Amino acid sequence: MQQFRSLSALMLGAAIAALTAPAMAQDVASPAAADTVGIADIVVTAQKRATNIQDTPIAMRAFDNDAVLKAGITDVNGLAQLAPDLGITNDTQYTKITVRGISSQDHSETADPALTINIDGEYINRPIALNASFFDLERIEILRGPQGTLYGRNATAGALNIVAAKPRLGEFSGYATGSYGNYDTITGEVAVNIPLGEKFAIRASGMHNEHDGYFNNGPAGRGSAGNTDAARLSFYAEPAEGIRAYVAGEFVDVNTTGVAQYGQVIATNGVLANPGYASGIVDVIPSTPEFENGGVPQNLDFNPPRKSFPLGDLGSTKIRQYAIRGRLDIDVGSIGTLSYIGGYRDVKSDISQPLNGYVPTIFIQNYEKNSKTQSHELRLSGGENGGIIYQVGAFYFHENQYMAQGLFLPLAAGGSYLNYFYRPYVKNDSIAGFAQATVPIVVDKLSVTGGIRYTHDKKKGLYYNYGPQFGRGPNPPAIDDTSIARTELHPRFKESQPTWTLGIDYNPSRDHLIYGKVSTGYKAGGFDNVGSFGSEKLTAYEIGSKNSFADRTIQFNASAFYYDYRDQQIPVFLDTNVGSQVVNAGKSRVWGIETDTTVLLSRNDRFTATVNYLNAELTAFQTSLLGLTGSINDSDPSTPGNQPFDLSGNRPVQSPKWTIALGYDHDFHIGDHKITASVFSRFKSDYYLQPFNNRAELQEAFTQTDLSLEYSAPGNKLSVQAYVRNLENYRPYSFVNYVDAGGTMLINYIYGTPRTYGVRGTYRF
Repeated sequence: MQQFRSLSALMLGAAIAALTAPAMAQDVASPAAADTVGIADIVVTAQKRATNIQDTPIAMRAFDNDAVLKAGITDVNGLAQLAPDLGITNDTQYTKITVRGISSQDHSETADPALTINIDGEYINRPIALNASFFDLERIEILRGPQGTLYGRNATAGALNIVAAKPRLGEFSGYATGSYGNYDTITGEVAVNIPLGEKFAIRASGMHNEHDGYFNNGPAGRGSAGNTDAARLSFYAEPAEGIRAYVAGEFVDVNTTGVAQYGQVIATNGVLANPGYASGIVDVIPSTPEFENGGVPQNLDFNPPRKSFPLGDLGSTKIRQYAIRGRLDIDVGSIGTLSYIGGYRDVKSDISQPLNGYVPTIFIQNYEKNSKTQSHELRLSGGENGGIIYQVGAFYFHENQYMAQGLFLPLAAGGSYLNYFYRPYVKNDSIAGFAQATVPIVVDKLSVTGGIRYTHDKKKGLYYNYGPQFGRGPNPPAIDDTSIARTELHPRFKESQPTWTLGIDYNPSRDHLIYGKVSTGYKAGGFDNVGSFGSEKLTAYEIGSKNSFADRTIQFNASAFYYDYRDQQIPVFLDTNVGSQVVNAGKSRVWGIETDTTVLLSRNDRFTATVNYLNAELTAFQTSLLGLTGSINDSDPSTPGNQPFDLSGNRPVQSPKWTIALGYDHDFHIGDHKITASVFSRFKSDYYLQPFNNRAELQEAFTQTDLSLEYSAPGNKLSVQAYVRNLENYRPYSFVNYVDAGGTMLINYIYGTPRTYGVRGTYRF
């Protein structure tokens, strides 16, 4: 807490300085001088009610559809271009997001994300479902810090709200945009809004995105290609005064290659496969088949190829998603508004993913991970006119998954399965009730907010685990085949958890907000092949300030936070017969300072800066793994049992100490025509991709820069943009992991996107 008290003093000083800054700014110079054009207001729904982002006591970012289009973002993976403080990791088809050092590294059937993701209020729970595409959006909101009261479980890191564009009454409008770039990239997006009388409207939109593979993988071709189609049809109505209804149906189809990953065999039975490729290898222990310091060569340092490497097979990825969601708002007089928000999603996947680094290549074969989810929320809210602002409601979520997959080795007799796992069902139910109120102490000046949520989680499943099936060819065992030896498990898990928040907001003037709060969150527990694991818990202390100066031509926002993070869930791979075990291990200490600055230097010049400092450490991280034979800090590798390991002092995954982003836009006017030149550069200091902090899991500091030049015709109906993204052509690691498979030590790498460039045209009507 000493760090937080120091941060509090620093932030209090910054807030006092902020209150005195307007006079100083005016004395020096008004950036826009006589041609004042203030920074536009952004309305968000981060508190599940409409507020100006500068009046919202949450550290957050928001981006409209134009910003998403200009950045070329088509899915969650591209968000780091606009929000560099997000850590986004691709573990084959799974997307993992880290915020302020908080993330979920497990993607098993009962694992949950640490960042709550909603599309128009529909709750998204599976990492594979994050392949949902971004198109025809109103805005994207990224909330940092636990949001457990209003957004529920699994909001320890924050919340990501994706808000689709809604049909507009009485308006015929739309847009079409398309681009072509290197890697034969072709994108297209179209939307049309059609009024149906005065009280009804529909909106239809769709997108297509394809590109050749980003990696030259030899005879196999080019890996990590893209091919996605998506469509949405939505309906909006105001059939009577005080009634508003919205319904949308959506379809997303991904049909492409697998994710290209470079693999390297490190050692077999304790013998280095290639001692020459590394420097600083930890000595092999002569009397055991293991390495020192956790069973891996902790100081391994080599430079894997990031552009070209041969693969035996590219694999394939097919994911289809169908979703329907809706909202109904009914004004109930002076009481407020009664709202229902619900959604249903059906995700089907068929994946063949090569795990390169094995000789010969092993596949995750016949991989199906299907899920059906539904979420429902009923909420009563009111008190917008200077009184108590309140929300009270109930939430229900249900998920049912089916999974089948095996590790396939294509050798003699058609090949063999090293394992095969069936999950005929894994059911997840969560029920919650919540209430939150903001009470004015001094009207328009000082208010206090308090909220509480109580959640009950229940999970159950049926597991069939098959061992090696040699020489049976590519066909896996049938799910009802009891003639083959298998393990049958009926795991169960349930728990209940409260979460709460308490905060105070002070508005010394219209353009300034100072806030402080304490909030809690948790990420639900679950089970795996070994046993059950408990929930993660987090208590966050935060203070912040949001400010506008000089006729709203300068915005400066800052926040400081301290996290007490307990019982973090860490998956550790055991062996091919069992898979991973998830353990709750120890505590983490996370604190940091974040600043966001926007300056309108003139009506034609805009400067933005984000500077974040993060200090994260695993302070107490000792645990053991069940049934592991000599792999992690094992003093006697020949004896199975509880094997201890200690990660105390390590840094959490995706936790760079410094994240800095600088942007500058300049408008050139030629009559009624406009040309905008933009540069945006992101810097991240080094960080680890795994909590074990081995040298080969370290991503070194890097910079990526985007450039664009955009022409806008009079009326802004037509625009043409030329762009270069990732000018440096630097491909950072997006995933790194050691695997111990049957005495063979391997490491696998997946990389980020290379430099892309092209031309985009947009027409609005």
